[in-house]
Amino acid sequence: MRDRIIFFLTLLWIIAGAVFLTILFSIPLFRIEMYTDHLAQAAQVSSRALWHNYLVLMNYLLNPWVPQLHLPDFPSSKDGLQHFSEVKRLFMLVMGMILVLFPAVILFVKEHLRFVFHNALRFLMIFPILIALIAFLIGFDQFFILFHEVLFADSTWLFDPAKDPIITVLPEQFFMHLFLVFGGFYEGAFYFLYRFRFPRTRK
Repeated sequence: MRDRIIFFLTLLWIIAGAVFLTILFSIPLFRIEMYTDHLAQAAQVSSRALWHNYLVLMNYLLNPWVPQLHLPDFPSSKDGLQHFSEVKRLFMLVMGMILVLFPAVILFVKEHLRFVFHNALRFLMIFPILIALIAFLIGFDQFFILFHEVLFADSTWLFDPAKDPIITVLPEQFFMHLFLVFGGFYEGAFYFLYRFRFPRTRK
């Protein structure tokens, strides 16, 4: 039972770590897609203003000492601000999990539990492929809707571009790329645990 708990907490830590790395990677990714997809033109603002507003948004989402969101060039509705507040809480939860669960990862590696859960690690590497297959079969747009319905209790994530124009520069394609990035970090972490031979300590 103890080993299973350590394994489960390690799984949660890897998921949280992959999410956090994806969040950080979203910053340079947005910078790239801002130009490739002409997002500034779609929002009718300058590239500099759009980039600044995105950094303001990410600073709010990642910085626990920023209590309120104010986008300089994009008006926000009450529902829009509520949704971003919920996203911020999820981000804070992710960062908290990374810190709190790290000792379990140390125990997992130190006690060579990858040998005990070898088959489970193999399944966990296959699992995202199954999710990707489902997303392919039902379409990413439907998968994106289901993802939000599972993660959020209300419908504030259904942005109205007239009230929350920031959504016009956060297209579905951008989030699809982030899902792929998350899958890469997730797969990489589990492959590392599955294949890398940590040196055994001599007794």
